[in-house]
Amino acid sequence: MTGNKEDYLKIIYELGGESKKVSNKEIAEGLGISPPSVSEMVKKLLKEGYVEYTSYQGVSLTEAGLKEAMKIRKRHLLWEVFLAEKLGYDIEDIHEEAEKLEHITSPKLEEHLDRFLNYPEFCPHGSRIRFKEEEN
Repeated sequence: MTGNKEDYLKIIYELGGESKKVSNKEIAEGLGISPPSVSEMVKKLLKEGYVEYTSYQGVSLTEAGLKEAMKIRKRHLLWEVFLAEKLGYDIEDIHEEAEKLEHITSPKLEEHLDRFLNYPEFCPHGSRIRFKEEEN
């Protein structure tokens, strides 16, 4: 999956696409891009089974889309913890760096990072990292 597709899934999730329809306008604003670009990507994500789309109502995540979005978000939040706690980044700077790192993180690296950080529950901003199905 491309980093671009990951960004779309993550923003749809963050806008509530797990439980409601999210408009193309909201996605465009969230990503800082044009609505026509959103329409094109939504078509691709629909074809790949990551979203459901209803005309004039918006998109929501399918089970597969939700699973991917949650994985992407977890990687992002783990990097935020690492950057703040282990490298001493200012909290204002960690989001931008984590945005880059989330896309190049393999599952194996994510697993090692999670273990190295002692399985944190929250990121420095207070967002929950663990999802119910992951808790032991």
